[in-house]
Amino acid sequence: MKTDDFPIDGVIDLTRKGLSAKDVGPYLVDLWAELKDAQINALLLEALIKRYSSSEKKLHELTTSLRIKQNALLEDIGAAAAIQQTLLPKNLPVSGVIDAAWEYLPCEQIGGDIVHVSPINKDNWAVYVVDVAGHGPRAAMITVAIAQFLQSSAEDLLMSPENVMLSLDQAFPFTRFGSFFTVIYGVQNLHDRIFRFCNSGHPLPVFMEPGKFPRFVEGNGPMLGLGLPLTWPEISVELRPDTGLMLYTDGLVECVNAAGQSFGDDRLLQMLERLQGKSASETVSQIMREMRLFMGETQFQDDFTLLLGKGIG
Repeated sequence: MKTDDFPIDGVIDLTRKGLSAKDVGPYLVDLWAELKDAQINALLLEALIKRYSSSEKKLHELTTSLRIKQNALLEDIGAAAAIQQTLLPKNLPVSGVIDAAWEYLPCEQIGGDIVHVSPINKDNWAVYVVDVAGHGPRAAMITVAIAQFLQSSAEDLLMSPENVMLSLDQAFPFTRFGSFFTVIYGVQNLHDRIFRFCNSGHPLPVFMEPGKFPRFVEGNGPMLGLGLPLTWPEISVELRPDTGLMLYTDGLVECVNAAGQSFGDDRLLQMLERLQGKSASETVSQIMREMRLFMGETQFQDDFTLLLGKGIG
C-alpha cells in the first residue's frame, strides 16, 4: 500500500481524534479495504445494471415476437372459424311435413362438432351430426374435412346411411388423423316421413310423441376410423305429426353446474316431456335457456350441438 493513496488531511484528522501512531496504520488499512469494496460494489452494480438492461431488451424483443405470433395464430383461428361457419346450415330446408331447428355452441372459438341438413334430391334430405374428440383447431379441421367429404359425395352414396358409414370409416382412419369421432347420419324422406339413420358411437337420439314419455332410440355401431369388421345397423323412425326426434352431442348431457352435478339423461328426458307440443325452434330455444339456467356461471367444457326435427301437417 502506498501512502499517497490516502489524503494527508485524513491522517491529521485521525490523529486529532487521539489515535496513537500505532493505531493509525491498521485504521487506514481498514479504510482502504472499505474503499476498495465500495469500488468493487460499484463495478458490480454497473455490470448488473447493464445486464438487466440487456435482459430487458431481450425480453421486450421476445414479448414482441410472441405477440406477433399470437396475433397470427388468432387470425388463423378466426379464418378456421369462418370456414367452419360456412358449413353450418344457414337456412334449413322447408317442407310441409318436417319442422327443424338447430343450435351449435363451441366451448372455444372453434369446436369439434358439426351439424348439417340439406336436400339430396326433391324427396330426401341428408341429415348428420358429427362430434370429433376434443375441441379447438385440430378437432375443427377434422370436422371441416368430414363435412366437405359428405357434401361432395354422390347422391347414390348419400342415400345409403350404412354406405356413408363404410366410406367415412375408410376415408378417416385413426392411424392417419389420430382422432376418434362419432356421427349420426340419416336420410329423411318427405313422402313416407321415415328417417333412416346409422349411429356410429354417438349419443342415442331421443324420440318424442304425444302422450308418451320421451325415449332413447336404441341401435348403434362402432366408432369410425378403427377399421373394425363390424356393420352399422340402419334404424328407422317415422316422424308423424306432433312427433319429434332430437340428435345431439354429449356436451348437452355432460355439462355441469357449480356443484359439479351433470345435466344427465334423466333431466334431459324430463325437460323434453315438458316441451312437447312446442315448435322445433321454440323447443331448441327453451332447451338452451334451461341449460344456461342449470349451469349458472359455469362454462361449457365441451362443444354443444343440437338438432331437432318435428313432424307437422
